[in-house]
Amino acid sequence: MFQSNKGFSLLEVMVAFVVMGLVVGAILQLFGASMNSVALSDEYSFAIQVAESRLAAVGNEIKVKDGNESGEEKGSGYRWEVKMSPITLSDEMEKIPVPLQLYQVEVQVTWKSGDKPREFNLSSLRFGEKS
Repeated sequence: MFQSNKGFSLLEVMVAFVVMGLVVGAILQLFGASMNSVALSDEYSFAIQVAESRLAAVGNEIKVKDGNESGEEKGSGYRWEVKMSPITLSDEMEKIPVPLQLYQVEVQVTWKSGDKPREFNLSSLRFGEKS
């Protein structure tokens, strides 16, 4: 009579290890991608804070005028630039005797994330003195 072997062959064990390795590799790759996304989201959150603070400074610390202002957040590698340009109004609006000029204010924050340059932009309107 034949004896029945009730185990796994070497080939079956090797196939199981390969399948398990592929599954673990895919899970680790997904985990790494999600960690990169979290880090990038933190970078964008900081860039948004920088842009909002520079936009809030326009009219207070930064005089509203035609031109640019730029700087860098200390020790962070985030550079910002504020661009202000007057908006031309229609002829009818120009006839209204208002001593203020409407300006387009754009804030651009740039930084390096690994090898890639990144940027975030905000735009708003501010009143300034007529030139």
